[in-house]
Amino acid sequence: MNDDMGTDAARVYENLFAPLRGDSVWDVQIPGYLDREGRVPRFEPLGRTVYLALDSGGYLRMGPSGDLGHLSLRLVGEVEFPDELRDEDADEFSLSSCRGHFLGDDAVPQRIVTIRYALNSESDPALATVRCAEFEFHNKERLFIDPSYPWGVRLQGAGAYERWLREVRERPESAGPVREYVWTA
Repeated sequence: MNDDMGTDAARVYENLFAPLRGDSVWDVQIPGYLDREGRVPRFEPLGRTVYLALDSGGYLRMGPSGDLGHLSLRLVGEVEFPDELRDEDADEFSLSSCRGHFLGDDAVPQRIVTIRYALNSESDPALATVRCAEFEFHNKERLFIDPSYPWGVRLQGAGAYERWLREVRERPESAGPVREYVWTA
């Protein structure tokens, strides 16, 4: 990626993230379905999409883009019904809350203060795709999102972004040369 593309990319992501400035996240949600075949219904995550539920209404939707191991980011008005469940015999759609894992134990919405994201040569600013992203919240909790996980999107906490960078530097063939960017609220 040349410097001009890097500058243009940063501008695209600044425009995407700008509406998050001053907003708070009240939940981290994973779509799935209820499996009612057992004695007790069980939530089965679909694992390919994650939503940050915004205090202002709406969501930041994040999911894999194509087969390139990229994360697509876009603001949406509501959680989208998964294509996997569109069949009339499909299971009951549900959402799982991961708030306690990534936003802290209390129910207080958290402002996003920093977003760190990595781009590589296959990242496409026109489609708002990144290689991976980390969100840091006001209470210092962190959420790392990596779309190259075999079962969907991998969610991890503090330190995961640094581990991912270390691995990419040790094995550049896993993601190609990456450029890091930081957005601050």
